Amino acid sequence: MPHLQFDLDFEVTAREADRFATEMAELYAERMDADTDYAAVTVREVEAIHLGRATGDKTVVLQADIRAGRSADRKRDLALAVIEAVAERFGVPESNQKVVFTEHEGSQMMGYDRVGDDWSESA
Repeated sequence: MPHLQFDLDFEVTAREADRFATEMAELYAERMDADTDYAAVTVREVEAIHLGRATGDKTVVLQADIRAGRSADRKRDLALAVIEAVAERFGVPESNQKVVFTEHEGSQMMGYDRVGDDWSESA
């Protein structure tokens, strides 16, 4: 039951944002051995993002709220895949991107029909 929150300091159309959100939910499911049914993806345009190493005029930050339990390697794999996808789709340099993971116990992630459980390789 992740929530992937993308902050962009440039404009995108509603259609672009929707397509990107769907692709990121699918990418998350693929890389994190999950399902897209409970994934939430937010794409927000913000006025400014400061990232000290950034160069140029486009910056993206992903705040990924996920269930605890994924390995560091699995999270790194997702982060690199997201950075590559953002660079390809929006032309944002890799150095102008940041991914931050915040992990939660499964029971802290809820939908209308369920309370999340702990993550495991067979989940």
